Amino acid sequence: VSGSFVVSELFADATKDWLDFFKIRGSWVTAKGMPDVYDINASREFKIHPGTWNDQNGASAPTKLYPDNVFAEGTSTFEVGFQSMFLKKRLTFDLTYYNRLTFDQLIEGKVSPSSGYSKAFVNTEEERSTKGWEIAMNVTPVKTEDLQWDLGFNWTTYNTTYTKLDPLYTPKKPWIKVGDRVDALNSREFQRDPASGELIYFNGRIKKSGYDTNFGWIDPDFVWGVNSTVRYKDFSLFLTFDGVSGGLMNTRTESYMWQTGSHPNSLTDTRALDVATPGSNNYIGQGVMIVSGDVAYDQVGNITSDTRVFAPNDVPSTYERATRDLHASSAWGGNGTRPDTYSKTFFKLREMSLTYNVPSKLLNKWAKAASVSFVGQNVFLKAKDFKYSDPDGGSVSFGKTGPKGEDFSDPSVRYLGANIKLTF
Repeated sequence: VSGSFVVSELFADATKDWLDFFKIRGSWVTAKGMPDVYDINASREFKIHPGTWNDQNGASAPTKLYPDNVFAEGTSTFEVGFQSMFLKKRLTFDLTYYNRLTFDQLIEGKVSPSSGYSKAFVNTEEERSTKGWEIAMNVTPVKTEDLQWDLGFNWTTYNTTYTKLDPLYTPKKPWIKVGDRVDALNSREFQRDPASGELIYFNGRIKKSGYDTNFGWIDPDFVWGVNSTVRYKDFSLFLTFDGVSGGLMNTRTESYMWQTGSHPNSLTDTRALDVATPGSNNYIGQGVMIVSGDVAYDQVGNITSDTRVFAPNDVPSTYERATRDLHASSAWGGNGTRPDTYSKTFFKLREMSLTYNVPSKLLNKWAKAASVSFVGQNVFLKAKDFKYSDPDGGSVSFGKTGPKGEDFSDPSVRYLGANIKLTF
């Protein structure tokens, strides 16, 4: 269901000098999404494996249940906004608000192993709502016979929250409640002395918590873009900027640079001592170690009792071992440590071009049109945390919410070149 109303038609005569067009619009739609073919049609039968042991065949039973009463996932989307044009279309403005509710999500839920199966394909009662704003604006600040400057802006923000939890399948975490955001980036923190905040070491190695912690949110605060075109007589300059503000993601590239010793900052005197005397331990972590006492936690990791007594850590380790513990990201999955969790914030000059359109009088009718351009792509990147990889590059998927990590992405290639166009 959708509808729109052109408000400017009501005041056409009174606003004709400054208002060209103003329309409000709204829509609502509900839809069902089909599951992947192998989600509900995977083999439900025993499989025979020839030659499992010498000439004897083997067999395996299915491990997943596929009930006949599952149904398609559903979405319900509401959108409202307006579009406007002013001053002979030299200023246009578009605003949109949307709210998308997702329900009846299909998941592989765990079942009791005593049933003979490990998972069942079911519809969860959990519901999620994605709300967002989108703004687009175009303006022509300067427009003369010889000079024209066009600017375009776009800005968007969104987040997804829980509107209903499933009592069985929704994870039991402190940051998962109705109204909380879905895009938590959670991993294991390093243990610290509650009083001083210093890192805790055991046998010279940093200790990691046994419980997940919410490091922050994956989705950015907002995404933006700007494009500018300046035309002066036969010359034109085109620039496109964009970027992201806020949000977190893991860096796998820089984590492995540390782990393999290829990061420039890993060249330290302690590492040199380890190499000069193989088998020696020359690194002492700055923190504390437990000399007596114990600590107890509740089911989500909050301390319930703590009798530990700490002393400065004095047990040495190798620099390599300490670095691998600190940057404990894995290429086989899972979230990285706090030092490997970076802000997504970046600014990029994505594209630029300088073009000269050859005047027709210089072509002497041998061509209809001709132009010469100098072009560039990925011209400049400035990121808050990333240095050796591009936060806008390859990423680790995070289901239906967005990317949560950079996965061995190289720095974006900067292209600079020129072209000549002829039209006959």
